[in-house]
Amino acid sequence: MSSSIFRISLFILMFSQLRFPLVFSGYVNVSEEAYSKCSASFSCGIFTGIGYPFWRNDQPDYCGHPGFKLDCQGERATIDINFQKYDINEIYHESQVLRIAKTDFMLNICLVSFINSTLDFNLFEYTLSDQNASLLYDCDHLTEEQPRKQEFTCPIDNRPSECYFTAPAISSDELSRRCKISLLIPVLEIFADHFTNYLMTIDQVIKEGFEVRWIIDQEQCRDCLISGGKCGYNRTINDFTCLCPYQPSPRTCFRMQPPANSAAANPSTAPGDITFGYISPQPKPICLGDMEKQ
Repeated sequence: MSSSIFRISLFILMFSQLRFPLVFSGYVNVSEEAYSKCSASFSCGIFTGIGYPFWRNDQPDYCGHPGFKLDCQGERATIDINFQKYDINEIYHESQVLRIAKTDFMLNICLVSFINSTLDFNLFEYTLSDQNASLLYDCDHLTEEQPRKQEFTCPIDNRPSECYFTAPAISSDELSRRCKISLLIPVLEIFADHFTNYLMTIDQVIKEGFEVRWIIDQEQCRDCLISGGKCGYNRTINDFTCLCPYQPSPRTCFRMQPPANSAAANPSTAPGDITFGYISPQPKPICLGDMEKQ
């Protein structure tokens, strides 16, 4: 009887000691994978040193904020804002400013979607350097001299159509009513002034774009980077997360320690969710000598 108890107890001991490290070693790999796949900075198009909240389209989605995915193709970097695509002309990290231009305007101002540019004001805001200009399509002849306007022709409904670009934007309802399509587009005020003074063309002003400031809090990311972590985003709770070598943290990696025996916290789901549980305690040691006496 005592011999049977001994063999059963020994089996339980060996199984317990082997089972838990094997199970939890997989969780270490999950966290290490998330940490290794997200870069503290990356390149996209002609830009280098890009960091959170941005992430590349070829990275896992937990590497950046959902509203800041960049599409990188050759020397171009584009971003989607409110379901509209914009080319990125400049990135100013210190002031959290992008200079962007609507992609379809960059290609051909006649082949546009005829939708006003709008921002997601939970993520972006205009800067004081911006002002509105007007694009007017399919117009009767405009003779008014204010503001400065330039005529161009577009094919609309299979016929040449009279169109105008004005900067600043037209405020007169009467002028707008004389054109079938009227769009407001943001441009940089300094380039609108150049256009008014005949120093720039329509294409030049539009392609220079306008500025937006991203209003995502960067303080958490700075703290995370200082602690040796990489900035990421937890889509399960829709909030920032600091990716650490062993497991994610809400803010920094300073208090994160390597788990004993390479056992890491237990994630509830895939790496993209980055939510973790706890490590089961090791079983109490069994004294084999005592069992033999039983």
